[in-house]
Amino acid sequence: MRFSYFLMWCAFQYSFRLYFRKIIIRKKSPYFFGRTIFVSNHQGSFMDPLLIASLRKPIVHFMVRADVFNRFTNWIFWSLHMLPIYRQRDRVDTVEKNKESFIKTNRLLGRRRNILIFGEGFTHDRIQRRLHPIKKGAARIGFSALIEDGWRNPVYLQGLGINYSDFNLIGSDVLVDAGNKICLNDYRESYLENPSKTITEVTVLLDADMRTLIPDVKTPEMADFHEDLMMLTRKGIHPLCFDPSISFEHRWQYALELATWINAHPFEHCQELTVLRDEIADYKEELCRQGVSEPERFAAAEKPSRIIPGLFNVLLHLPFAILGLMHAALPIHVIKWWVERTLKRPVYWGSTKMVLAVIIVPIINIPFLLWLLAALSCIAPWNWVVASAYFFSIGWFSLAYLKVLSRLKLMFRLSQVKQKKLKALNDNYFNLIASIRTKIPVA
Repeated sequence: MRFSYFLMWCAFQYSFRLYFRKIIIRKKSPYFFGRTIFVSNHQGSFMDPLLIASLRKPIVHFMVRADVFNRFTNWIFWSLHMLPIYRQRDRVDTVEKNKESFIKTNRLLGRRRNILIFGEGFTHDRIQRRLHPIKKGAARIGFSALIEDGWRNPVYLQGLGINYSDFNLIGSDVLVDAGNKICLNDYRESYLENPSKTITEVTVLLDADMRTLIPDVKTPEMADFHEDLMMLTRKGIHPLCFDPSISFEHRWQYALELATWINAHPFEHCQELTVLRDEIADYKEELCRQGVSEPERFAAAEKPSRIIPGLFNVLLHLPFAILGLMHAALPIHVIKWWVERTLKRPVYWGSTKMVLAVIIVPIINIPFLLWLLAALSCIAPWNWVVASAYFFSIGWFSLAYLKVLSRLKLMFRLSQVKQKKLKALNDNYFNLIASIRTKIPVA
């Protein structure tokens, strides 16, 4: 493990536990090294490799799109275990261009290292609960390493499924599941007989296994319908509309079951679902006309007793939020403004903001740390322990500040929403829920 990778691992171990409300890692790997090529879906851009490297035990080397490598970034990416890979969409001879990368992956796998590759080859601008076809690159890398090694040592493929409620939302949830390991050595005879066919067969097997690790809805239209159903039933992994009494893992299971049911009942074969989709569209249009969102409508309809815990939460976090305001508010808001103004694709926003905050907030607070050490030197013999504990708590203070700010904005917004006449809208919601439960048994 290179030193920069180790620093990244330490920093994001802490940062992700602040960023996400709940993190679930299923089927944990017991080893650091193991000649495994991990193939993951790619929902959250920069967030995905950081998450897998920081929160799972295996140490990995990332396959990263080649166009971000240049003479200025090469040494940085090298120190962070990143390797270039060329894609067909880059309009180059991928076979020729990837030869050097394959030499490096052969060497790494021969030394019992692990590779991480994002099998879809690209990421969308928003979360879609679906998996795009897995590319053949991972299988090619594995068989190339086996040929170089003379088939002596095992090389594995294993799928990973990253399930965010929303990678751009602080306080959201994430679950990472692992699929079955495929030992490529088992395909030696078929590969030697027909390499192209064997690579295709292994990739199809991997693709099928990965589709069990995430809610995989077949088409974009059905994926939007799936998201709307989770929003309305409040039992899935929608980031804002969910029942907090249901664990995230159970909500993820619900999302899987719902996706499987929807795939078995496509719109063109089920008139009832087409009618229901139109009813949901009409309801969402009514929300827009009223100028409210579904989370706001639901929160405004809650009983006052459900709102009191929110007020208590604000008061509990307020002292720490004030410290967060002092230490981190300015850089956080500047980073947010700069990222959203500079990066045109929202898929990069959450991860970029987090990475910049992890770097910038500690740096600008170093003078305060030095002052605190000097101030405590006269009264506390362990001044460096106290000062260090306070310094590393700045991340938590920042989170308290953002939570209180978000809660205050929500309370102000709800005071406006409650002035609207929403009885008819609430009645429409309950009628819609009854229709959903009638037409979709798993909902």
